[in-house]
Amino acid sequence: MIHLERDKKAALVSIGVTAFLAVIKYFFGVLSGSIALTADAIHSVTDVISSVGVLIGLKISGRKPTKAFPYGFYKAENIVSLFLALAIFYAGYEIILTSVEKFGTVVLTNLPFAIAAALTSLVFTVLLSRYKLKVGRELNSPSLIADGKHTQADTYASTAVLLGLLGYYFGFSSLDAIAGILVSVFVFRAGYEILKDAIKVLLDASISYEGLNRIREVASGTYGVRKIRSLKARSSGKFMFIELEIETNLKDLERAHQLSDKIEEQIKSEIKNVDRVLVHMEPEEKEFMRYAVPCTENKGLSSKVSGHFGAAEYFCLFDIDLRTADNELTDMRFIKNPYFALERRKGLKAAELLVTNKIDKLITKESIAQKSAFYVLEDAYVEFEETDAATIEEIVEELKA
Repeated sequence: MIHLERDKKAALVSIGVTAFLAVIKYFFGVLSGSIALTADAIHSVTDVISSVGVLIGLKISGRKPTKAFPYGFYKAENIVSLFLALAIFYAGYEIILTSVEKFGTVVLTNLPFAIAAALTSLVFTVLLSRYKLKVGRELNSPSLIADGKHTQADTYASTAVLLGLLGYYFGFSSLDAIAGILVSVFVFRAGYEILKDAIKVLLDASISYEGLNRIREVASGTYGVRKIRSLKARSSGKFMFIELEIETNLKDLERAHQLSDKIEEQIKSEIKNVDRVLVHMEPEEKEFMRYAVPCTENKGLSSKVSGHFGAAEYFCLFDIDLRTADNELTDMRFIKNPYFALERRKGLKAAELLVTNKIDKLITKESIAQKSAFYVLEDAYVEFEETDAATIEEIVEELKA
């Protein structure tokens, strides 16, 4: 059994259903003498051609990148959307033309059959448009969404035809023409929206503000990212290409590369249809360095440094101003360690607490290498240093020196 991707399957379903409706409408249009129903049948034939175009666009866009086309063939879908917009404009013109022609005296026969055909066409068209829009939005396929909107616009045409036939049945022979002209406005509007979206992508316009903000949130939440200097993102077919320029406090090239991979992995895991993330690293322009020191008490600069990291009752957090010649001390504060009495995992919990306070460097008496706290802090790109100092004041004086 041949397995088809959902987008291609939807395009094939569209071709089959629309071709069936075209045959039904043309047969009963000729049988009844209804100009509107016959014109709607011809309109459905153009829809079949459009759906074939969508299928071709999906197949082309699914090709792997080549040396000549290293960014892939994704925009083939947007090119198809462009032509679909033109097809919708033509459909609007066709409705107006048919409506004007029906102002004349036309004698219809077999009217119940024509009304049944128009009603059947309307029901199938509504269901088909919802199906294509649902699949297109789930897969973020611009050509399938455009085709769904095209079919949605066709429901207006089918409604106009049905109203015209019902109007004729009840003696209002010109009602379908008036409805057709009003409906054509909605058809042209649908075409304009698709045309606008297709042109924006083909010209590499930025994605929406909401999309950019979501990317910024994901990237900013990655440990090691200090600031996002610039963010650009564009669509190509159903996929996105993202460029980020970030500031980081990492000095080691290998760790900076790992951070870049982590950002890309995080974005791709939380945002659908991202093809490529280009991350450019810049060294952080630091104004201060935030230190953390485990303490046995909370007595300001005279506080004694704890010999045990996880069992320390307090952590002293202080900032050293890097803009001053003597590395001035700023913003010193103490936070209580709520985990110091735990029998297990107190070091791990303490490390997580410090990470939330965005420290740059941990100074301890004991080495925490290869312990659980070490891996938590390393993953957050926190630096380590051991000291023999007895108090916070001694550590600060060493840092100033």
